Amino acid sequence: MQPSQRIIVNTLAQYVRTIINMVLSLYSSRLVLNILGVDDYGVYSLVAGVVSMLSFLTNSLVGSTQRFLSVYQGKGSTERLKEIFSNSLLLHIALGLIVSLVLYLLTPFIFNGFLNIPIDRIDTAKTLYVLVVLMVYISFIAAPYRALLVSHENIIYTSIIDVLDGVLKVILVLALPYVSCDKLLAYGLIMTIIQAFNLLAFMVYSHVKYEECIWPKLRKFSVSYVKELFSFTGWIVYSSICITLRNQGFAVVLNKIYGAAINAAYGIGMQLSATVSFISTSFNNAIAPQLMSAEGSGNRKKMLMLAEIQSKTSFLLLAMIGIPIMFEMPTLLRLWLVSVPDHTVLFSCLFISMQIVDMLSTGLASANKAIGNIGLYTIVTYTPKLLIMPIGWIGLKFGLSLFSIALIMFAIETTCMFLRIYLYRKEDWFNAVDFTISVILRSIPPVIVSVIVCLLAHHIEENLLRFLVMFTLSITSFIVTSYYISLKQNEREFINSLTKKIIRR
Repeated sequence: MQPSQRIIVNTLAQYVRTIINMVLSLYSSRLVLNILGVDDYGVYSLVAGVVSMLSFLTNSLVGSTQRFLSVYQGKGSTERLKEIFSNSLLLHIALGLIVSLVLYLLTPFIFNGFLNIPIDRIDTAKTLYVLVVLMVYISFIAAPYRALLVSHENIIYTSIIDVLDGVLKVILVLALPYVSCDKLLAYGLIMTIIQAFNLLAFMVYSHVKYEECIWPKLRKFSVSYVKELFSFTGWIVYSSICITLRNQGFAVVLNKIYGAAINAAYGIGMQLSATVSFISTSFNNAIAPQLMSAEGSGNRKKMLMLAEIQSKTSFLLLAMIGIPIMFEMPTLLRLWLVSVPDHTVLFSCLFISMQIVDMLSTGLASANKAIGNIGLYTIVTYTPKLLIMPIGWIGLKFGLSLFSIALIMFAIETTCMFLRIYLYRKEDWFNAVDFTISVILRSIPPVIVSVIVCLLAHHIEENLLRFLVMFTLSITSFIVTSYYISLKQNEREFINSLTKKIIRR
Protein backbone atom coordinates (compact mmCIF):
# COMPACT_ATOMS: atom_id res chain seq x y z
CA MET A 1 0.00 0.00 0.00
CA GLN A 2 1.32 3.46 -0.95
CA PRO A 3 2.12 5.93 1.90
CA SER A 4 -0.70 8.24 0.83
CA GLN A 5 -3.18 5.38 0.83
CA ARG A 6 -2.01 4.27 4.27
CA ILE A 7 -2.67 7.76 5.63
CA ILE A 8 -6.25 7.72 4.30
CA VAL A 9 -6.95 4.15 5.46
CA ASN A 10 -5.49 4.82 8.93
CA THR A 11 -7.40 8.09 9.26
CA LEU A 12 -10.70 6.42 8.30
CA ALA A 13 -9.98 3.58 10.73
CA GLN A 14 -9.47 6.08 13.54
CA TYR A 15 -12.64 7.99 12.60
CA VAL A 16 -14.71 4.80 12.74
CA ARG A 17 -13.06 3.73 16.02
CA THR A 18 -13.63 7.12 17.65
CA ILE A 19 -17.30 7.34 16.63
CA ILE A 20 -18.07 3.77 17.75
CA ASN A 21 -16.23 4.19 21.06
CA MET A 22 -17.94 7.53 21.68
CA VAL A 23 -21.37 5.91 21.32
CA LEU A 24 -20.38 2.87 23.40
CA SER A 25 -18.84 5.05 26.11
CA LEU A 26 -21.92 7.24 26.44
CA TYR A 27 -24.17 4.18 26.58
CA SER A 28 -22.02 2.24 29.08
CA SER A 29 -21.69 5.32 31.33
CA ARG A 30 -25.48 5.62 31.51
CA LEU A 31 -25.78 1.89 32.29
CA VAL A 32 -23.16 2.03 35.05
CA LEU A 33 -24.78 5.10 36.61
CA ASN A 34 -28.19 3.36 36.69
CA ILE A 35 -26.79 0.09 38.05
CA LEU A 36 -24.37 1.44 40.67
CA GLY A 37 -26.40 4.44 41.69
CA VAL A 38 -25.16 8.00 42.12
CA ASP A 39 -23.18 7.36 45.34
CA ASP A 40 -21.21 4.29 44.21
CA TYR A 41 -20.63 5.77 40.76
CA GLY A 42 -19.28 8.86 42.50
CA VAL A 43 -16.97 6.71 44.65
CA TYR A 44 -15.58 4.98 41.56
CA SER A 45 -15.06 8.30 39.75
CA LEU A 46 -13.37 9.77 42.82
CA VAL A 47 -11.02 6.83 43.42
CA ALA A 48 -10.15 6.46 39.72
CA GLY A 49 -9.66 10.23 39.47
CA VAL A 50 -6.88 10.15 42.07
CA VAL A 51 -4.63 8.27 39.65
CA SER A 52 -6.12 9.48 36.35
CA MET A 53 -3.65 12.39 36.48
CA LEU A 54 -0.96 9.82 35.58
CA SER A 55 -2.52 9.34 32.14
CA PHE A 56 -0.42 12.20 30.76
CA LEU A 57 2.72 10.31 31.89
CA THR A 58 1.77 7.06 30.11
CA ASN A 59 0.68 9.01 27.01
CA SER A 60 4.03 10.82 27.02
CA LEU A 61 5.89 7.50 27.28
CA VAL A 62 3.90 6.10 24.34
CA GLY A 63 4.66 9.19 22.26
CA SER A 64 8.37 9.15 23.13
CA THR A 65 8.83 5.43 22.46
CA GLN A 66 6.89 5.69 19.20
CA ARG A 67 9.11 8.57 18.07
CA PHE A 68 12.34 6.58 18.58
CA LEU A 69 10.89 3.48 16.91
CA SER A 70 9.62 5.45 13.89
CA VAL A 71 12.91 7.30 13.43
CA TYR A 72 14.99 4.11 13.54
CA GLN A 73 12.57 2.28 11.26
CA GLY A 74 13.43 5.01 8.77
CA LYS A 75 17.11 4.25 9.32
CA GLY A 76 16.46 0.54 8.67
CA SER A 77 18.42 -0.77 11.69
CA THR A 78 16.67 -3.91 13.03
CA GLU A 79 19.22 -4.55 15.77
CA ARG A 80 18.92 -0.98 17.00
CA LEU A 81 15.12 -1.34 17.00
CA LYS A 82 15.42 -4.51 19.11
CA GLU A 83 17.62 -2.63 21.56
CA ILE A 84 15.19 0.29 21.73
CA PHE A 85 12.14 -1.93 22.32
CA SER A 86 13.92 -4.11 24.89
CA ASN A 87 15.05 -1.05 26.86
CA SER A 88 11.66 0.61 26.57
CA LEU A 89 9.80 -2.46 27.86
CA LEU A 90 12.28 -2.93 30.72
CA LEU A 91 11.98 0.75 31.61
CA HIS A 92 8.17 0.66 31.57
CA ILE A 93 8.08 -2.45 33.79
CA ALA A 94 10.43 -0.85 36.34
CA LEU A 95 8.79 2.58 36.23
CA GLY A 96 5.32 1.02 36.50
CA LEU A 97 6.40 -0.91 39.60
CA ILE A 98 7.78 2.23 41.26
CA VAL A 99 4.68 4.32 40.52
CA SER A 100 2.30 1.54 41.60
CA LEU A 101 4.24 1.01 44.84
CA VAL A 102 4.14 4.74 45.64
CA LEU A 103 0.39 4.85 44.95
CA TYR A 104 -0.18 1.83 47.20
CA LEU A 105 1.87 3.33 50.03
CA LEU A 106 -0.28 6.47 49.79
CA THR A 107 -3.42 4.46 50.70
CA PRO A 108 -3.55 5.56 54.38
CA PHE A 109 -3.19 9.23 53.42
CA ILE A 110 -5.79 9.06 50.65
CA PHE A 111 -8.46 7.32 52.71
CA ASN A 112 -7.93 9.12 56.03
CA GLY A 113 -9.44 12.48 55.23
CA PHE A 114 -8.15 13.34 51.74
CA LEU A 115 -11.16 11.82 49.98
CA ASN A 116 -14.69 12.41 51.21
CA ILE A 117 -16.18 8.89 51.06
CA PRO A 118 -19.11 7.52 53.12
CA ILE A 119 -17.77 5.59 56.14
CA ASP A 120 -19.63 2.41 55.22
CA ARG A 121 -17.89 2.35 51.80
CA ILE A 122 -14.31 3.02 52.94
CA ASP A 123 -13.23 -0.65 52.95
CA THR A 124 -14.80 -1.22 49.55
CA ALA A 125 -13.13 1.91 48.21
CA LYS A 126 -9.73 0.72 49.46
CA THR A 127 -10.12 -2.59 47.62
CA LEU A 128 -11.25 -0.70 44.54
CA TYR A 129 -8.17 1.51 44.83
CA VAL A 130 -5.92 -1.57 44.67
CA LEU A 131 -7.64 -2.61 41.43
CA VAL A 132 -7.19 0.89 40.00
CA VAL A 133 -3.46 0.83 40.88
CA LEU A 134 -3.22 -2.55 39.12
CA MET A 135 -4.83 -0.96 36.04
CA VAL A 136 -2.20 1.79 36.15
CA TYR A 137 0.58 -0.80 36.17
CA ILE A 138 -0.97 -2.69 33.25
CA SER A 139 -1.18 0.56 31.26
CA PHE A 140 2.55 1.14 31.81
CA ILE A 141 3.46 -2.29 30.42
CA ALA A 142 1.07 -1.87 27.47
CA ALA A 143 2.59 1.50 26.49
CA PRO A 144 5.63 0.20 24.48
CA TYR A 145 3.46 -2.34 22.62
CA ARG A 146 0.96 0.35 21.63
CA ALA A 147 3.87 2.58 20.58
CA LEU A 148 5.28 -0.24 18.42
CA LEU A 149 1.95 -0.71 16.63
CA VAL A 150 1.59 3.03 16.01
CA SER A 151 5.16 3.28 14.69
CA HIS A 152 4.29 0.56 12.15
CA GLU A 153 1.11 2.52 11.28
CA ASN A 154 -0.96 -0.50 12.29
CA ILE A 155 -3.91 1.69 13.18
CA ILE A 156 -6.45 -0.88 12.02
CA TYR A 157 -5.43 -3.48 14.63
CA THR A 158 -5.30 -0.93 17.47
CA SER A 159 -8.71 0.36 16.35
CA ILE A 160 -10.16 -3.18 16.43
CA ILE A 161 -8.85 -3.72 19.97
CA ASP A 162 -10.15 -0.33 21.12
CA VAL A 163 -13.61 -1.09 19.71
CA LEU A 164 -13.57 -4.55 21.33
CA ASP A 165 -12.68 -2.77 24.58
CA GLY A 166 -15.87 -0.69 24.30
CA VAL A 167 -18.02 -3.68 23.33
CA LEU A 168 -16.70 -5.79 26.23
CA LYS A 169 -17.48 -2.99 28.68
CA VAL A 170 -21.09 -2.82 27.51
CA ILE A 171 -21.53 -6.63 27.57
CA LEU A 172 -19.99 -7.09 31.02
CA VAL A 173 -21.81 -4.08 32.47
CA LEU A 174 -25.12 -5.53 31.21
CA ALA A 175 -24.28 -8.64 33.27
CA LEU A 176 -23.54 -6.56 36.38
CA PRO A 177 -27.12 -6.65 37.83
CA TYR A 178 -26.93 -10.46 38.00
CA VAL A 179 -23.74 -10.48 40.11
CA SER A 180 -24.32 -11.41 43.76
CA CYS A 181 -21.19 -9.72 45.18
CA ASP A 182 -20.65 -6.00 45.73
CA LYS A 183 -21.43 -4.38 42.37
CA LEU A 184 -18.88 -1.57 42.82
CA LEU A 185 -16.06 -4.08 43.30
CA ALA A 186 -17.44 -6.18 40.44
CA TYR A 187 -17.31 -3.14 38.17
CA GLY A 188 -13.72 -2.41 39.24
CA LEU A 189 -12.79 -6.02 38.49
CA ILE A 190 -14.47 -5.80 35.07
CA MET A 191 -12.40 -2.72 34.18
CA THR A 192 -9.20 -4.48 35.34
CA ILE A 193 -9.97 -7.59 33.27
CA ILE A 194 -10.61 -5.50 30.15
CA GLN A 195 -7.33 -3.63 30.70
CA ALA A 196 -5.51 -6.98 30.97
CA PHE A 197 -7.24 -8.17 27.78
CA ASN A 198 -5.95 -5.11 25.91
CA LEU A 199 -2.39 -5.76 27.12
CA LEU A 200 -2.57 -9.43 26.12
CA ALA A 201 -3.97 -8.56 22.67
CA PHE A 202 -1.21 -6.02 21.99
CA MET A 203 1.52 -8.25 23.42
CA VAL A 204 0.70 -11.48 21.57
CA TYR A 205 0.17 -9.76 18.22
CA SER A 206 3.36 -7.68 18.47
CA HIS A 207 5.60 -10.64 19.41
CA VAL A 208 4.20 -12.69 16.51
CA LYS A 209 4.18 -9.89 13.91
CA TYR A 210 7.29 -7.76 14.50
CA GLU A 211 10.89 -8.93 14.54
CA GLU A 212 12.08 -6.14 16.85
CA CYS A 213 9.50 -7.04 19.50
CA ILE A 214 11.58 -9.10 21.94
CA TRP A 215 11.41 -9.81 25.66
CA PRO A 216 13.57 -7.43 27.71
CA LYS A 217 17.17 -8.52 28.16
CA LEU A 218 19.44 -6.99 30.79
CA ARG A 219 22.47 -7.44 28.53
CA LYS A 220 20.81 -5.09 26.04
CA PHE A 221 20.26 -2.43 28.72
CA SER A 222 21.55 0.93 27.46
CA VAL A 223 22.08 3.78 29.92
CA SER A 224 22.50 6.25 27.06
CA TYR A 225 19.14 5.31 25.51
CA VAL A 226 17.35 5.51 28.87
CA LYS A 227 18.82 8.99 29.43
CA GLU A 228 17.77 10.07 25.94
CA LEU A 229 14.26 8.64 26.37
CA PHE A 230 13.82 10.26 29.78
CA SER A 231 15.08 13.60 28.46
CA PHE A 232 12.65 13.45 25.54
CA THR A 233 9.78 12.23 27.72
CA GLY A 234 10.50 14.91 30.31
CA TRP A 235 9.88 17.69 27.80
CA ILE A 236 6.69 16.03 26.53
CA VAL A 237 5.50 15.68 30.13
CA TYR A 238 6.26 19.38 30.66
CA SER A 239 4.14 20.32 27.63
CA SER A 240 1.29 18.13 28.93
CA ILE A 241 1.54 19.75 32.36
CA CYS A 242 1.34 23.23 30.78
CA ILE A 243 -1.86 22.29 28.95
CA THR A 244 -3.32 20.63 32.06
CA LEU A 245 -2.54 23.64 34.25
CA ARG A 246 -3.95 26.00 31.63
CA ASN A 247 -7.22 24.09 31.53
CA GLN A 248 -7.60 22.93 35.14
CA GLY A 249 -5.80 25.91 36.67
CA PHE A 250 -8.19 28.36 35.08
CA ALA A 251 -11.08 26.11 36.17
CA VAL A 252 -9.90 26.62 39.78
CA VAL A 253 -9.71 30.40 39.21
CA LEU A 254 -13.29 30.39 37.92
CA ASN A 255 -14.39 28.26 40.86
CA LYS A 256 -12.84 30.65 43.40
CA ILE A 257 -14.48 33.72 41.86
CA TYR A 258 -17.84 32.46 40.54
CA GLY A 259 -18.45 29.24 42.45
CA ALA A 260 -19.01 25.63 41.34
CA ALA A 261 -21.86 26.31 38.92
CA ILE A 262 -19.61 27.85 36.27
CA ASN A 263 -17.32 24.81 36.28
CA ALA A 264 -20.14 22.78 34.73
CA ALA A 265 -20.19 25.13 31.73
CA TYR A 266 -16.39 25.10 31.53
CA GLY A 267 -16.24 21.29 31.69
CA ILE A 268 -18.93 20.88 29.02
CA GLY A 269 -17.01 23.27 26.75
CA MET A 270 -13.83 21.20 27.11
CA GLN A 271 -15.71 17.93 26.54
CA LEU A 272 -17.43 19.23 23.40
CA SER A 273 -14.15 20.58 22.02
CA ALA A 274 -12.43 17.22 22.57
CA THR A 275 -15.29 15.46 20.76
CA VAL A 276 -15.21 17.81 17.75
CA SER A 277 -11.41 17.77 17.44
CA PHE A 278 -11.27 14.00 16.81
CA ILE A 279 -11.60 14.71 13.08
CA SER A 280 -8.17 16.39 12.99
CA THR A 281 -6.56 14.34 15.79
CA SER A 282 -7.20 11.13 13.86
CA PHE A 283 -5.47 12.53 10.78
CA ASN A 284 -2.51 13.70 12.88
CA ASN A 285 -2.09 10.26 14.43
CA ALA A 286 -2.14 8.67 10.97
CA ILE A 287 0.47 10.93 9.37
CA ALA A 288 2.91 11.35 12.32
CA PRO A 289 4.66 7.93 11.96
CA GLN A 290 5.45 8.59 8.27
CA LEU A 291 6.75 12.06 9.09
CA MET A 292 9.10 10.70 11.76
CA SER A 293 10.19 7.81 9.56
CA ALA A 294 11.07 10.29 6.79
CA GLU A 295 13.30 12.21 9.20
CA GLY A 296 14.91 8.95 10.35
CA SER A 297 15.78 8.04 6.76
CA GLY A 298 17.41 11.46 6.26
CA ASN A 299 14.71 12.74 3.90
CA ARG A 300 14.07 16.10 5.57
CA LYS A 301 12.43 17.52 2.45
CA LYS A 302 9.72 14.85 2.62
CA MET A 303 9.42 15.38 6.38
CA LEU A 304 8.77 19.10 5.88
CA MET A 305 6.27 18.39 3.08
CA LEU A 306 4.35 16.05 5.40
CA ALA A 307 4.50 18.68 8.17
CA GLU A 308 2.88 21.23 5.82
CA ILE A 309 0.22 18.73 4.74
CA GLN A 310 -0.49 17.85 8.38
CA SER A 311 -0.86 21.51 9.41
CA LYS A 312 -3.05 22.54 6.48
CA THR A 313 -5.25 19.44 6.36
CA SER A 314 -5.76 19.30 10.14
CA PHE A 315 -6.81 22.96 10.17
CA LEU A 316 -9.18 22.58 7.23
CA LEU A 317 -10.81 19.41 8.58
CA LEU A 318 -11.45 20.95 11.99
CA ALA A 319 -12.52 24.38 10.71
CA MET A 320 -14.92 22.77 8.21
CA ILE A 321 -16.88 21.19 11.08
CA GLY A 322 -16.08 23.68 13.83
CA ILE A 323 -17.33 26.88 12.17
CA PRO A 324 -20.97 25.84 11.58
CA ILE A 325 -21.01 24.14 15.00
CA MET A 326 -20.01 27.42 16.68
CA PHE A 327 -22.74 29.30 14.81
CA GLU A 328 -25.36 26.74 15.87
CA MET A 329 -23.91 26.13 19.35
CA PRO A 330 -27.01 27.27 21.32
CA THR A 331 -29.25 24.93 19.31
CA LEU A 332 -26.86 21.98 19.62
CA LEU A 333 -26.44 22.45 23.37
CA ARG A 334 -30.19 22.62 23.91
CA LEU A 335 -30.68 19.40 21.94
CA TRP A 336 -27.93 17.66 23.92
CA LEU A 337 -28.39 19.03 27.44
CA VAL A 338 -31.95 20.47 27.41
CA SER A 339 -31.03 22.67 30.40
CA VAL A 340 -27.86 24.54 29.40
CA PRO A 341 -25.70 26.11 32.17
CA ASP A 342 -24.85 29.81 31.79
CA HIS A 343 -21.68 30.58 29.77
CA THR A 344 -21.59 27.09 28.18
CA VAL A 345 -21.85 28.57 24.67
CA LEU A 346 -18.92 30.93 25.38
CA PHE A 347 -16.60 28.22 26.71
CA SER A 348 -17.56 25.72 24.00
CA CYS A 349 -16.82 28.21 21.21
CA LEU A 350 -13.61 29.29 22.96
CA PHE A 351 -12.10 25.81 23.18
CA ILE A 352 -13.12 24.86 19.63
CA SER A 353 -11.61 28.07 18.20
CA MET A 354 -8.41 27.49 20.20
CA GLN A 355 -8.17 23.97 18.78
CA ILE A 356 -8.70 25.26 15.24
CA VAL A 357 -5.95 27.90 15.39
CA ASP A 358 -3.54 25.44 17.05
CA MET A 359 -3.85 23.13 14.03
CA LEU A 360 -2.24 25.72 11.73
CA SER A 361 1.24 24.79 12.94
CA THR A 362 0.66 21.33 14.43
CA GLY A 363 2.84 19.79 11.69
CA LEU A 364 5.81 21.80 13.00
CA ALA A 365 5.25 20.27 16.44
CA SER A 366 5.51 16.81 14.84
CA ALA A 367 8.60 17.92 12.90
CA ASN A 368 10.21 19.10 16.11
CA LYS A 369 9.62 15.72 17.78
CA ALA A 370 11.06 13.96 14.74
CA ILE A 371 14.23 16.09 14.80
CA GLY A 372 14.55 15.63 18.56
CA ASN A 373 15.73 19.08 19.72
CA ILE A 374 12.65 19.79 21.78
CA GLY A 375 13.95 21.56 24.92
CA LEU A 376 13.93 25.21 23.82
CA TYR A 377 10.95 24.63 21.54
CA THR A 378 8.85 23.21 24.39
CA ILE A 379 9.72 26.01 26.81
CA VAL A 380 8.98 28.78 24.30
CA THR A 381 5.76 27.38 22.80
CA TYR A 382 4.13 25.85 25.89
CA THR A 383 5.11 28.05 28.83
CA PRO A 384 2.94 31.01 27.63
CA LYS A 385 -0.12 28.78 28.14
CA LEU A 386 0.46 29.08 31.91
CA LEU A 387 -0.15 32.84 31.75
CA ILE A 388 -3.92 32.40 31.61
CA MET A 389 -4.04 31.54 35.33
CA PRO A 390 -2.55 34.80 36.70
CA ILE A 391 -4.04 36.92 33.89
CA GLY A 392 -7.48 35.37 34.41
CA TRP A 393 -7.33 35.83 38.19
CA ILE A 394 -6.17 39.47 38.02
CA GLY A 395 -8.50 40.35 35.13
CA LEU A 396 -11.62 38.91 36.75
CA LYS A 397 -10.74 40.49 40.10
CA PHE A 398 -10.52 43.89 38.40
CA GLY A 399 -13.86 43.49 36.65
CA LEU A 400 -13.00 42.14 33.20
CA SER A 401 -15.81 40.12 31.63
CA LEU A 402 -15.55 36.40 30.88
CA PHE A 403 -15.71 37.25 27.19
CA SER A 404 -12.61 39.47 27.57
CA ILE A 405 -10.72 36.68 29.34
CA ALA A 406 -11.78 34.27 26.58
CA LEU A 407 -10.29 36.64 23.98
CA ILE A 408 -7.04 36.73 25.98
CA MET A 409 -6.93 32.91 26.06
CA PHE A 410 -7.47 32.81 22.30
CA ALA A 411 -4.73 35.42 21.78
CA ILE A 412 -2.26 33.40 23.87
CA GLU A 413 -3.02 30.25 21.84
CA THR A 414 -2.56 32.18 18.58
CA THR A 415 0.77 33.52 19.85
CA CYS A 416 1.96 29.99 20.66
CA MET A 417 1.02 28.93 17.13
CA PHE A 418 3.14 31.69 15.56
CA LEU A 419 6.03 31.00 17.97
CA ARG A 420 6.40 27.56 16.36
CA ILE A 421 7.04 29.23 13.00
CA TYR A 422 9.30 31.90 14.54
CA LEU A 423 11.60 29.35 16.21
CA TYR A 424 12.35 27.65 12.87
CA ARG A 425 12.89 30.83 10.86
CA LYS A 426 16.72 30.52 10.90
CA GLU A 427 16.87 26.83 9.97
CA ASP A 428 18.27 26.38 6.46
CA TRP A 429 15.72 23.66 5.66
CA PHE A 430 12.70 25.76 6.64
CA ASN A 431 11.28 28.81 4.85
CA ALA A 432 8.92 30.67 7.20
CA VAL A 433 7.50 32.83 4.39
CA ASP A 434 6.69 29.84 2.17
CA PHE A 435 5.09 27.99 5.10
CA THR A 436 2.99 31.03 6.04
CA ILE A 437 1.77 31.46 2.45
CA SER A 438 1.21 27.76 1.76
CA VAL A 439 -0.49 26.87 5.04
CA ILE A 440 -1.89 29.96 6.76
CA LEU A 441 -2.80 32.36 3.93
CA ARG A 442 -4.15 29.60 1.67
CA SER A 443 -6.34 28.36 4.54
CA ILE A 444 -8.08 31.70 5.12
CA PRO A 445 -10.41 31.84 2.04
CA PRO A 446 -12.56 28.77 2.93
CA VAL A 447 -12.94 30.14 6.46
CA ILE A 448 -14.19 33.49 5.11
CA VAL A 449 -16.61 31.80 2.71
CA SER A 450 -17.91 29.49 5.45
CA VAL A 451 -18.46 32.38 7.87
CA ILE A 452 -20.35 34.39 5.21
CA VAL A 453 -22.58 31.39 4.40
CA CYS A 454 -23.31 30.84 8.10
CA LEU A 455 -24.13 34.52 8.62
CA LEU A 456 -26.57 34.47 5.69
CA ALA A 457 -28.19 31.22 6.85
CA HIS A 458 -28.51 32.68 10.34
CA HIS A 459 -31.25 34.99 9.06
CA ILE A 460 -33.52 31.95 8.69
CA GLU A 461 -35.82 31.42 11.66
CA GLU A 462 -34.19 29.14 14.24
CA ASN A 463 -35.40 25.59 13.62
CA LEU A 464 -34.21 22.23 12.30
CA LEU A 465 -34.34 23.51 8.70
CA ARG A 466 -31.87 26.30 9.46
CA PHE A 467 -29.61 23.83 11.19
CA LEU A 468 -29.56 21.50 8.15
CA VAL A 469 -29.26 24.31 5.60
CA MET A 470 -26.37 25.96 7.43
CA PHE A 471 -24.35 22.75 7.83
CA THR A 472 -24.96 21.59 4.26
CA LEU A 473 -24.12 24.89 2.56
CA SER A 474 -21.23 25.73 4.90
CA ILE A 475 -19.46 22.39 4.55
CA THR A 476 -20.06 22.21 0.78
CA SER A 477 -18.73 25.74 0.15
CA PHE A 478 -15.79 25.04 2.48
CA ILE A 479 -14.79 21.88 0.58
CA VAL A 480 -15.04 23.57 -2.84
CA THR A 481 -13.05 26.63 -1.74
CA SER A 482 -10.42 24.48 -0.04
CA TYR A 483 -9.99 22.33 -3.15
CA TYR A 484 -9.55 25.20 -5.62
CA ILE A 485 -7.77 27.79 -3.43
CA SER A 486 -6.22 26.19 -0.33
CA LEU A 487 -4.68 23.18 -2.06
CA LYS A 488 -1.73 23.55 -4.39
CA GLN A 489 -1.72 21.91 -7.81
CA ASN A 490 0.30 18.86 -6.70
CA GLU A 491 -2.01 18.43 -3.68
CA ARG A 492 -5.10 18.49 -5.92
CA GLU A 493 -3.49 15.94 -8.25
CA PHE A 494 -2.74 13.76 -5.23
CA ILE A 495 -6.38 13.90 -4.07
CA ASN A 496 -7.70 13.22 -7.59
CA SER A 497 -5.42 10.22 -7.97
CA LEU A 498 -6.35 8.88 -4.56
CA THR A 499 -10.08 9.33 -5.23
CA LYS A 500 -9.82 7.41 -8.52
CA LYS A 501 -8.00 4.56 -6.78
CA ILE A 502 -10.65 4.38 -4.06
CA ILE A 503 -13.46 4.36 -6.65
CA ARG A 504 -11.77 1.61 -8.69
CA ARG A 505 -11.39 -0.50 -5.56
